[in-house]
Amino acid sequence: MSDEPTRLLLREVFPDSDVADAGYLRWLYRDAPNGPVVETNVDDDAGRAAHYALVPCRFATPKGEIGVALSLNTAVAERARGGGVFTRLAEATIDQARERGMVAVVGVANANSTPGFLRRLGFTLLGPLPATVLVPRPGRGARIASATADGVGIAGDPAIGALLADAPQTRRGVEPVWTPETLAWRLRSPRRTYAVHRGDGLLAVSTVERRSGVNVGVILAVLADHDVARDEADALVRAVCRHHSAPLALHVGRHAGLELSGIPLPARLRPSPLNLIFRWLDDEQRAAPHVGRFELLDFDAY
Repeated sequence: MSDEPTRLLLREVFPDSDVADAGYLRWLYRDAPNGPVVETNVDDDAGRAAHYALVPCRFATPKGEIGVALSLNTAVAERARGGGVFTRLAEATIDQARERGMVAVVGVANANSTPGFLRRLGFTLLGPLPATVLVPRPGRGARIASATADGVGIAGDPAIGALLADAPQTRRGVEPVWTPETLAWRLRSPRRTYAVHRGDGLLAVSTVERRSGVNVGVILAVLADHDVARDEADALVRAVCRHHSAPLALHVGRHAGLELSGIPLPARLRPSPLNLIFRWLDDEQRAAPHVGRFELLDFDAY
């Protein structure tokens, strides 16, 4: 299946974004270790008019792992908007995910799209993802070694495999599962260059963003086989800032086992809230679960 019609639509709808890159779509849609994308498209005489994509992933729960669909690329051309096009498109895609054995859909919606997901598609709002600004604090603390992702043999490292297998066991609720294979794939994303920071029983992933002429170290995920107390978290922040030559760092997401000493990012500095949404795909009437860890790495924000 060619992704070219989808790429052209994404370029039209999101002209300032890099989601329309052909290499990125091939990596995300075709090379993902948990299986190819679940997608539905609407085409007309002018080409692709609408597209919705769910990427298969795995979540850890107290009762074991489950298959979950991650809601990602949504695009409807101007000429096709109205008349419930997106609702029909999304329901058809969700039906495909259910047929492929996925039992839930999770996503991060902005302020404009959140009402549609809640009212028309039956999602539950779990709340906005917290954003914390972190300034490196003096100290020694835990030893954290940093390296660019290209220099780290993720997939073949048994220590990383053991750490990732143990990480969800320290949390309450549910959270995304990372394996050496899925993490290695994630770090091959053509959109960014990543760094990996390793401590005793801890692995973190970061990248750098330039804001107002200043480097900001963005902590994308903290994966650990234990709860990370403040001293160890401070050491991680220092390592991230040192690696990226950044005076401060940013963490966005939920993490029940991570104690950060920072300040909330003011709402006025956020272009839109990152609303975590969830929907079970079976017919049982049950509440959405508590999500113990969900960070930037888990929904391909960078």
